[in-house]
Amino acid sequence: MPKEASYKKSAQVELILYIFLVGFVLFFPLLIGLALRAFEESFIKGQALEFGSYLANFLTYIPFILGSITLIIFPISELWFLGDSKKHPSTTGGAWYTKLFTASYVHSPEKNGLLSYIFVKAKNFLKNPIRLFWWSILLFGLFGILLIGNPQLAVSGVPQLQLQQVTPASEVTFTALVPAWGENASLLFFFMLFMGINQLVLSRLKNKSIYVYFGIGFIICLLMGGVWLSYHLIAYSSSEASLIGTFIFGFMGSLITMLTGSLIPFFVWHLMNNAFLTLRDLVSLKEDLLLVSIVIWAVLLLITIGIKIYKKKNKKIVNGISN
Repeated sequence: MPKEASYKKSAQVELILYIFLVGFVLFFPLLIGLALRAFEESFIKGQALEFGSYLANFLTYIPFILGSITLIIFPISELWFLGDSKKHPSTTGGAWYTKLFTASYVHSPEKNGLLSYIFVKAKNFLKNPIRLFWWSILLFGLFGILLIGNPQLAVSGVPQLQLQQVTPASEVTFTALVPAWGENASLLFFFMLFMGINQLVLSRLKNKSIYVYFGIGFIICLLMGGVWLSYHLIAYSSSEASLIGTFIFGFMGSLITMLTGSLIPFFVWHLMNNAFLTLRDLVSLKEDLLLVSIVIWAVLLLITIGIKIYKKKNKKIVNGISN
């Protein structure tokens, strides 16, 4: 088991990261909608706002995005109630509110990620949010490339918009980025609340093993599959296969969140799923889309390998000087 760290630094990173992400998901679509004129047809005088337009889709998800701001109560509670504590709340006593609202999975791999308790190297790898973003893009980018030729692998559908001033940037933004964040962030609230209840109950039972917390967490992941399914009943009520796929998506995504202790991998997975399905519908020549995607992915992989080699050589040089 890795050496236990305090909650203070982890909570500070979570707050900064989450506020940035919410701001980006709010303001970037506005920039795309205005600068690339995606909102243009919705601003015609005397014309009613049409369901399925870019602006209508963005406004539909605004309550989800704004509501997701409430998630910061969890890292704030970590910072306020746990601070310099090094013990997991499920294994210690204390007031109910120090348990219920401190199960933060915005980005807390060191304290709430199962992999960090099993593998020391996993803890060091996962704690950097930028690195986790990068590797998630590589991993789920490969999944997206597979979707181009095998759309049946898709685990979630995308909103169907009425195409207007079509640009790939507009389509990906309003059918991939906005829905992915709106759904993931709002449903993450329930996941963290359930994990908080898990902490509270175990602390009252005088539990001393962190693995009991994660064992119950697996059951909560199954429950979250059902929550994701219920969230999409209106959209997929006529397709049993889509509902089953959504259940699996919600379960697997929640499990990945529990394993890593971060919202990043699940969000990137959802984003890549929606983005590649959207691009597949936009681009008529699938072979060209596949080729360009593979080239971009290969370039990102080469950059990653180059950085790893550079850091390794630089470390050797520094060690040689110090010796």
